[in-house]
Amino acid sequence: MHDVARAVGVSTRTVSRVVNDEGGFSDETRKKVLDAVEALSYRPNVMARGLITRRTSTIALVAPVISDHFFPEVADSVQRAAREIGLNMFFASTDDDLAVQHDVLDSLESHAVDGVIIFPIGEASGALVPFADRGMPMVVIDTPADHPNLRMVSSDLTSGARMAVEHLIGSGRRRLGMLAHVNSPVGRRWREDGFCSGLPAGIKPIVVRESANSEGGRIGIRRLLEALPDLDGVFAYNDMMALGAIRELHAQGRSVPDDVAVVGFDDIQMSALVAPSLTTIQIDRERLGIEAVQTLISLRNGDLDDNDGRMGPVIPVSLIRRESA
Repeated sequence: MHDVARAVGVSTRTVSRVVNDEGGFSDETRKKVLDAVEALSYRPNVMARGLITRRTSTIALVAPVISDHFFPEVADSVQRAAREIGLNMFFASTDDDLAVQHDVLDSLESHAVDGVIIFPIGEASGALVPFADRGMPMVVIDTPADHPNLRMVSSDLTSGARMAVEHLIGSGRRRLGMLAHVNSPVGRRWREDGFCSGLPAGIKPIVVRESANSEGGRIGIRRLLEALPDLDGVFAYNDMMALGAIRELHAQGRSVPDDVAVVGFDDIQMSALVAPSLTTIQIDRERLGIEAVQTLISLRNGDLDDNDGRMGPVIPVSLIRRESA
């Protein structure tokens, strides 16, 4: 900044006002300062500026895993939404481990990020509240939050599960099972609730819980077939489980969808590329990213209060019909 000021013949305060677009300078001065900034490759020190403004123009997205394609796709959406308003984004994974989640949040707090968007592990209250108490604004995805510094943004997961069941029933399937996520907290089994409540009277819900990945799908489908040998329809917690289930069904000589129809959840890009392509419930990742970033910035700026509610927006989902069901 001193180099720019010296080159132009103005004070460092004038350079700061131009760089931060604070006004109080002429168009001629603005042009001279910006030309010198470009010529000298000047870049503001974000951390130094943050000591004064208490803002670093940086947010973070924390996901449980990065091996599931859904979370990098959400990160892409969040990053675009953040970039639109001049923010940078960190992306971190907790490996679905509560201790790692604590360490990640501790690190982000030490880097003075302006706020965090998180897919939390377990219930939000115990793990996140200490950070919220110290002033960290957080948007929690698909998790109820009861704290002034926390807001939930969610997709309509229960309705999505009902859509999947209605589609399976509508195609003549009657012996249905669900592959659920073993780590879903009891109070947040919204996909499972939608599956069970969507079944017609007389059809008993059969649910097995495994890891929410392709291997969990393979193991889970074996368990479903043991419980229901004439299984003809499957709803999976996410697309990765659904893809693992399809692979295992083929290995056991079952045709998809002729013998068993399969519906996933998320609509990751891979779901349209496999054979058979996957029928799934689509989460609007673009809108999720926009809503999460906008809610976080409003929370950070103090534009939300308890009268706004802490549940935040609920984003509709949709059924994407492909070959597997």
